[in-house]
Amino acid sequence: MRNPLNRSLWREFKQNLARYLAIMVVMVLMISVVSGFLSVVYSSKDLLYKNQDECNVENGQFAVTQTLNKDTKDKIEDLDLSLYENFYSEQDVNDDTMVRVYKTRKDVNIQSIYEGRLPNKENEIALDRLFAEKNNYKIGKTIKLNKKNIKIVGTIAVPDYTSLIEKNSDLMMDAIHFGIAIVNQDTFDNFKKDNVTYNYSYVLDKKDVTDKQNYDKLNDIRDICTENGYMLTNMMTAEMNQCISFLPNDMGGDIPMIETLFYIILVILAFIFVVISETIIEDQSTVIGTLLASGYTKNELTRHYMALPIIITFLSAVIGNIAGYTLLPTYFTNLYYGSYCLPPLEVKFIPSAFISTTIVPLIFMIVINYLMLSRKLKMAPIRFLRRDTHKNKVRKHINLKHGSFFRRFQIRVILQNKGSYFTLFVGIIFASFIFVFGLIMQPTIDKYMEITKDSVKTEYQYVLKAPVELKKSQKAEKLTFTSLETYYEPANMNLDISFYGLENDSKYYGDVSLPKDKDEVTISYDFAQKMGLKKGDTVTFTNTYTEKDYKFKVYDIYDYRAGFSAYLTRENLNKILKEDENYYNGYLSNKKLDIDEEYIQSKITKNDVAKIGEQMTESFGQMIPIMTSVSIIIYLVVMYILTKLVIDRNSGNMSFLKVMGYDDKEIKKLYLNATTIVVLVSLIVSAPLSYFTMDKLMKFAFMRFAGYIEIYMPYYLYALVLVLGLLVYSIVSFIINKTIQRIDLGEALKDTE
Repeated sequence: MRNPLNRSLWREFKQNLARYLAIMVVMVLMISVVSGFLSVVYSSKDLLYKNQDECNVENGQFAVTQTLNKDTKDKIEDLDLSLYENFYSEQDVNDDTMVRVYKTRKDVNIQSIYEGRLPNKENEIALDRLFAEKNNYKIGKTIKLNKKNIKIVGTIAVPDYTSLIEKNSDLMMDAIHFGIAIVNQDTFDNFKKDNVTYNYSYVLDKKDVTDKQNYDKLNDIRDICTENGYMLTNMMTAEMNQCISFLPNDMGGDIPMIETLFYIILVILAFIFVVISETIIEDQSTVIGTLLASGYTKNELTRHYMALPIIITFLSAVIGNIAGYTLLPTYFTNLYYGSYCLPPLEVKFIPSAFISTTIVPLIFMIVINYLMLSRKLKMAPIRFLRRDTHKNKVRKHINLKHGSFFRRFQIRVILQNKGSYFTLFVGIIFASFIFVFGLIMQPTIDKYMEITKDSVKTEYQYVLKAPVELKKSQKAEKLTFTSLETYYEPANMNLDISFYGLENDSKYYGDVSLPKDKDEVTISYDFAQKMGLKKGDTVTFTNTYTEKDYKFKVYDIYDYRAGFSAYLTRENLNKILKEDENYYNGYLSNKKLDIDEEYIQSKITKNDVAKIGEQMTESFGQMIPIMTSVSIIIYLVVMYILTKLVIDRNSGNMSFLKVMGYDDKEIKKLYLNATTIVVLVSLIVSAPLSYFTMDKLMKFAFMRFAGYIEIYMPYYLYALVLVLGLLVYSIVSFIINKTIQRIDLGEALKDTE
């Protein structure tokens, strides 16, 4: 015999149409967003590895001051690897924009055509697709390099620059001020006359080597070069090269955070389903009591009340996945392709994404609803017949003596509906968190850039390939500079730390407390926060070129917010590097120095810091609209459904009050104002709680970011969370007020004993 309650499913759906549709809107929205995001991320990940394999991406590279002779090349290739010339010439577009020009590649790091074609004539060029987009360069137009107008014939992507990072020590990609280009041999020879970097790429014969084995091979290459009289200016494996490794390391890093947010929403929606089902059970308690007394089992009834939540979840998953695979991939593709350089993407069906957005939500709904409803339906049939569905256990009566009648009544309403109000509290907290997440990034980036600019002590910092004496008319402060690595365990990665050997009476770093002991070091604030270091701790650093380890005790922490750095006296750093006591390889100055570019290894200016801010704003800015929209929708849905449930659960009591002469305004004061108190408390708590949670979450999200960013939440955001919440609640309150006005006095005549 079929369960007669199944005939009531459609009626129950129509009676709760607004609630179910509201939940469905949120669920479809979240599933479509997560489905679209995961499909793009996983498809991009597959494309990345496929492209690296098909385009023969390098295992490592090194640069020398002159071309290698055949004998040296042969010795290097005897190490079971293939060696390729990958020379490039850096050409300025303007004062702060530069293009790194390569000739057309045929054997290693092969370019993929995005649009147009490869250059086959002199004075033709193909630009990296992302650089071209950021700077509005179009195919058929020209770009001025080396005082010549060169025609743009195509856009490309290359596997060794999936992230446009000019210097490996840079914190962020910078597709606005730095790009990659391909030209033919004749055009490259013209550029080569001005400047050229003799860069070599190598590909190992064995594909399954570990990072350690690859690094050992690179050291063997270094030894061969130095033995044959060549000076290396750069060397790194593919893993060490941020242009290659940044995207694989970053790609998928957002997945745990997005899935966690998604699952939290699912749990909240599951509990809302439970609250709705419990309300229906209370309304139909006499019918349930009759069925139980007639021989129907608790499991049969549990399955019935689980049916609508499961059906709605299933339909939401179907609609959400369709939307996720058809409407949203373009948005998320633009989001990814707005930061990274990849060939054209074809979004594929991803089984793991389908499990996350369809199977997992169904499991959540089944498990949570079954556990909660089976507990609710444990009572004896006689209690359902008596409509005694709340008294699962003897509760201690709270004697309220103080305050007005209205205040005491409101407290009773809150206590009697504490389950619904707790879900409302959690929903508001989470919606506030998403809202804060969407809005906090811009002020955080702005604050980071402000602090960083204040931390930069000089207008110009030069690092030289070899000591260069300045003209007498130029004044600058000498320093010794080197870069060492330290292991960062939480992210399983090595961090590059800039070591500054300063003068004791430094003009620019006069506020740094420099240790006298060469085994001690002062570290920057960012480095200390990232690593969780304090004074007295010991840190181990490694020179990647010599594999030598150095142990230092933290002498002091310097309030420097522009990167990871360590400070010693120049004398001590020279001793550590086994250099002459007067050795130096850098200058600090507030004016641009006249130094031949041939001797400059790197140059850092305050403008470089501004570039980082531009790129970060570009990367995170696109997330703000979608996060804000989602938070407002969740606000509306959670507040409306749970507030309406409280009103519906107490409709009988409200009817009694109307019979006793209370008007709608007084009833609203008794019931709706109780909800207002809960909402107000939730909103006040949500802002600081969201900030605390955000701080912890962003540390996790930026774990693999080669820098340290502190979350900054200005005071106006606290007020904005409160104002937005109250604005949304005022809309909900207006709708609920209309519901109170429609409550019939006949409710009081129903059997409510």
